[in-house]
Amino acid sequence: MSLRVAVLGCGPAGLAAAHAAAGLADEVHIYAPKRKTPQRGPIMLHRPIPGINNTQPDGYVRQIVIGGSILDYRLRLYGDINIRINGDILEEGFHTWRIPTAYDAMWEKYHELITDRAIAPDELDMMAKEYDLVVSTAPAPLLCMTPGWHEFRSVPIAIELHSSYPNQPANTVIYNSYGHIPWIRSSRIFEAEVTEYMPDDAPDTCVLIQKPLSTDCTCHPRVLKTGRMGSWTNETWIDHAYYETRTALTSMLHKHEWDSVI
Repeated sequence: MSLRVAVLGCGPAGLAAAHAAAGLADEVHIYAPKRKTPQRGPIMLHRPIPGINNTQPDGYVRQIVIGGSILDYRLRLYGDINIRINGDILEEGFHTWRIPTAYDAMWEKYHELITDRAIAPDELDMMAKEYDLVVSTAPAPLLCMTPGWHEFRSVPIAIELHSSYPNQPANTVIYNSYGHIPWIRSSRIFEAEVTEYMPDDAPDTCVLIQKPLSTDCTCHPRVLKTGRMGSWTNETWIDHAYYETRTALTSMLHKHEWDSVI
């Protein structure tokens, strides 16, 4: 079976999806403004990307909650204890791989496949008819056909590029539930450090970002939306883009075999 795949986005998630497609499809095309996404802060992979990462983890990250429980932290940050957090904070820690190294390797392999242009929302459904699979890691709000009708929930976070816990150990993430301490999370992972604040408590030197939470957008049902920005969910990692794309393509390739099982 011959497969043609289009990927929207050339950040780490987009190229991870392209890498998955390159191993299974006959044609892979990437559509995005052709520039590398800056990789700042404590970003990491929870699973290796085959053919890109070393088989051994680059490090182990310890997660620590101070001033209460993880439910207290969720309530302080999101106003809701049910909001999921990127990664399982209930575990003491996790093994990890470096994203900048992986991104550089994927860019070297796939940058020549990038068509330097953004795809408009009204082009996407037609593209889904032309390709066997379209994978989008582009920010979901930018591709919504009726943004006034669909909700894109997010939480504003102010960040500074340094850690705030005194003498913070390397490769740790400290979640803060103390109400009298202004920052909410201090990370020191590999060589990168970040402190996060609620906007009202943040110093003037902070940069404001939006963390995606969820969306009810049902536009483009034939498009596989993956990565944190593409799926607009906080609990999605960059390696999800690789594994979800590979799962979709493997399912397409073996559908007839599997359908024969009664």
